[in-house]
Amino acid sequence: MPRIRRKRGPRKGDVAMDKAVYEAIRRTMLMGRLLPGTKLGEPALARVLKVSRERVRKALHRLVHEGWLEAVPNRGTFVPALTIGEVREIYDVRTMLETAIVSRLCAEHGTPAAQRLKVHINEERLAVRNDDRGRLFGLSGDFHVLLAELCGNEQLSKLLRGLLTRSTMHFSLSAPERFHNCAGPHDHADIVKAILARDAKKAAKLMLDHLLGLVEWQSAWQPPPNPVRLEEAFRGIEAVRQPA
Repeated sequence: MPRIRRKRGPRKGDVAMDKAVYEAIRRTMLMGRLLPGTKLGEPALARVLKVSRERVRKALHRLVHEGWLEAVPNRGTFVPALTIGEVREIYDVRTMLETAIVSRLCAEHGTPAAQRLKVHINEERLAVRNDDRGRLFGLSGDFHVLLAELCGNEQLSKLLRGLLTRSTMHFSLSAPERFHNCAGPHDHADIVKAILARDAKKAAKLMLDHLLGLVEWQSAWQPPPNPVRLEEAFRGIEAVRQPA
């Protein structure tokens, strides 16, 4: 009988490399190097990242699916643009949700939740010390999702993830090069401290001030007069497969 050849699935190395390309593009966005309206073409990205167009295509499809990028029929894939009005609407919803989230956590959190919050804050502090802007902004968004997840409501987590995708990206454009004790990731430690102390009123006030500060930053942002070339935007960013 003829030998039947089974179709092999993707190798682990292929999956890891696909993820590396995805992370490289997303990291560049979080570093604020890709301006709204920037077209991300497969040939150009493949050349800059030194990978195949197929890997770039997979990464772009995933980023579009997650809401990080926007696919325009017959035109290509672009970094989405948010108006100030849209930013304010997103943060209006976030304010209502997240002040309620921290209030609930003050009343209901246990030891496992407290430990996860402490670990996360330590990771943010490490990113600040390492001056790792892309990592810090990724963790900044993850912090708010973590708060929702600790409430144990998956629908709430999904809703917040959708809001954060757009707002985190826009925040990365307007944030200063260096953070001080003002709106930004530094506020997270104070919010966690209030949650662990079960001070619902203080936690909600800190979260409100935090989000309003982010809106103020983003409302004042003005795009630079000249767009950054892809080669410059991806300077120092490589699609490197991490060891297992």
